[in-house]
Amino acid sequence: MAATLVALGAGMLALAVFQKGHCVVRGWANPDQFWRTCYSDVPVLHVTTPLADRVMPYLGEGIAQPPGSGLVMWLLALLTPRAGTEVAAQQWVFGLWALAAVVLLAAAVVAAVALRPRNPWQAAHLALAPLLVPLALVSTTLLAVALAMLGLLAFRHARPAVAGGLLGGAVLTDPVALVLLAAVALVAVRAGRRWSAAVLAAAALGVVALVTVVLTVLEPAGGTLWLRRAWSDDAGYGALALVPALWGADLPSWTLTAVELLGWVLALLVGGRLALSAATVPPLARVAAPMLLLVLLTSRELPVQASLWVLPLLALSAISWRDHLLWAGAEAVHFVTVWLHIGFASDPGRGLAGEDYAAAVVLRAVALAWVLVQAMRTAAPSGQGRTSSLPVVAPDSRSAWAREASASG
Repeated sequence: MAATLVALGAGMLALAVFQKGHCVVRGWANPDQFWRTCYSDVPVLHVTTPLADRVMPYLGEGIAQPPGSGLVMWLLALLTPRAGTEVAAQQWVFGLWALAAVVLLAAAVVAAVALRPRNPWQAAHLALAPLLVPLALVSTTLLAVALAMLGLLAFRHARPAVAGGLLGGAVLTDPVALVLLAAVALVAVRAGRRWSAAVLAAAALGVVALVTVVLTVLEPAGGTLWLRRAWSDDAGYGALALVPALWGADLPSWTLTAVELLGWVLALLVGGRLALSAATVPPLARVAAPMLLLVLLTSRELPVQASLWVLPLLALSAISWRDHLLWAGAEAVHFVTVWLHIGFASDPGRGLAGEDYAAAVVLRAVALAWVLVQAMRTAAPSGQGRTSSLPVVAPDSRSAWAREASASG
């Protein structure tokens, strides 16, 4: 079953390469890559940063990408037989990333199947997600998703230190992974595995701190650029915070930062409430879905690839394909309109004005809220939703959850 889903997932990524076909053949150039909706961070950053000369991206000026993402792109640059900025170099970098994405998606799907042994076909929400076609190769977010899923599996098998290391790597690639890290720790505490939760958090934060310190020592300015940009940039594409700017009312940076911090605080409070006050240990998706929703909707930027984080929660819930496809449709509308809006600056006649793009941003936010609420509802314990989902916590004879499971037969 896992092999079938992995093969189907590889087919979806083949379609993803086809979707980027125009840029694969002719290169990633402005504004053509926007009109053709084939933009990808991997080749674009390769030709616009020192990566083209195979220089580590956090030396010198640095790169405004989290360390995991930047280091992976550096590795791809080292593996390419062609350096420089010509089309052949772009093709090599993108091709290598596409091959890596097949392996990463396979790992994530296998982990999803292992986490849902009673309903392994639910992993099809990850392997066969229509959004893999436009989004999977836009950035390195798939690496973070795969590391996070493997981390969940490691924790399920009572390997908290390994799980923490994997989730720490996911956070270094995309900080949104902190949501899953916090949700797992909260569910583990509710299950009576406080020591495992502490080891998980310590290992994850240790990995993040170690890499950050090393990069900062190597080059203080370049190593911390991604952190400084994350808290100082204006509102970015896809975020609800951008809507006022699209209507001519820019929000100051401190307001965006305050809203982001509030979103994280609310996410932790809601997650803690759902996990620690539940009568039984809740499934991970029930805790993580509302946390992810709060973080995404209050973010200062919500790029198209951020929606890949929804897919693991759909695979860990029991959501229907109808709900999945309704959300995917709204995401597809936003995917097309964001590139048209970016292209508006070069050709207003072909592009999409800010007021029109704002409608797509709001539609996407509503769809995100809808699908994550459905994921939360369908992940409820038996008797509180349509079906049940296994908690991503290994059975522990010392925990309340194990005693309750034993008592219920």
